[in-house]
Amino acid sequence: MYAVVIEYDPENGSYGATSPDFDNVFAIGKSEAEALARFRNALEGYFDFLREEGRPIPAPRSTVATIAV
Repeated sequence: MYAVVIEYDPENGSYGATSPDFDNVFAIGKSEAEALARFRNALEGYFDFLREEGRPIPAPRSTVATIAV
């Protein structure tokens, strides 16, 4: 399982999804769910590319924690 960060951009009313494990994989959507679904599709496409190139799928490196302050 890979960590995914979803951020809201109030300037354009959209959500962005990124992962600390992948520098070049990201997605944008009108909702959190849409951004996450698009990120999943982008990541699956990246994994397909890696397989075609004969490269390994990287193992997850990040974990997520939340704190209340």
